[in-house]
Amino acid sequence: MAADSRAHPPFDSLRSRRAVWRPCRSVAAMVSLVALAALADDAPPSGPSRTLREVGRAHTGSLPKGVTLSPDGHTLAVTNFGQPWGRSVDLFDAETLELLSSVDFHGGNAVESIWSPDGATLYVSDFRNHEVRFIDVASREVRARVGVEHHPKVLALSPDGATLYASCWASGSVCAVDVDAEELQGCVEVGRHPRGMSVSPDGSRLWVVNYGSDDLHEIDTASLTVLRHLEFPSPSYPRHVVRDREGRRLFVSGKLRNVLWIVDVETLAVSAEIPVGECPKTVALSPDEAWVYTANYCSHDVSVVDLASLRAVQVPIDGLKEASGLALNADGSRLWVTGWSSKDLVALEPVTPP
Repeated sequence: MAADSRAHPPFDSLRSRRAVWRPCRSVAAMVSLVALAALADDAPPSGPSRTLREVGRAHTGSLPKGVTLSPDGHTLAVTNFGQPWGRSVDLFDAETLELLSSVDFHGGNAVESIWSPDGATLYVSDFRNHEVRFIDVASREVRARVGVEHHPKVLALSPDGATLYASCWASGSVCAVDVDAEELQGCVEVGRHPRGMSVSPDGSRLWVVNYGSDDLHEIDTASLTVLRHLEFPSPSYPRHVVRDREGRRLFVSGKLRNVLWIVDVETLAVSAEIPVGECPKTVALSPDEAWVYTANYCSHDVSVVDLASLRAVQVPIDGLKEASGLALNADGSRLWVTGWSSKDLVALEPVTPP
């Protein structure tokens, strides 16, 4: 989706003031010094000490929307939305960024992907044909095509890999697919233009953010019914959501407001709002749960969010245009980002400056 010109700038940062010190000549002057010291103690914590260093780059197909890493950490899948008739999905070596092969949809638009737990199957949403394609990774062939509702986008899997969920953009619904039977189980109506999704650790709950109605729905996966609902400030365009390991916190990108929200799952309320780059799209949480990364579409960079201080820095990526997808490896030592209009896949290494 093209960048929205109405995106709000990040919050203004605090301005520092330089004090002029003179010898104390009275009790009043000493009191003033004590007050200044107290204000200094209340100053906000420093920002993140982590940055990102580019370690590789590869050319992709047109409009690379998403990138996902195989469970064994060896292969990256990039969905090229702008390649309906060829090179719909690229498979890259995660270490060298060598293009291993491509899969052609022969008239479909690949949006997002997710790997089966054993890495044998890659599931890809086909926006144009209202379906999910099952790609056999060994043969690089489409094994099955399962119809869902209109214009599927993000995919999520139950922890046991048995149920696949698709957020259907145009129908305002989330559909569940039986993976073994390769059949649609059912759908549940949510908000307008649902996109990002995350499944709870026990698989009993599914959270979906709705880009068009500025809200979040919590779904009971057994009955496919909505349990709870959270409204974000409007307009905000919530786009992506990930959860922490225990399922106690959700991290949501607010694309129009240039923020990352932290949502407390127990209360289903926003517990923190952190300014990031312009038009944040995809979100990734580090394995140690100390950092969050956001791919910022309008500022063409990646934000590094320190969850201890709840502050972020923007890291420019040379030549990257319209950051879109993000993937992170299992130990957090490598991050990959796609450039929507620069047609590239960039490998980044998180580093701590000396």
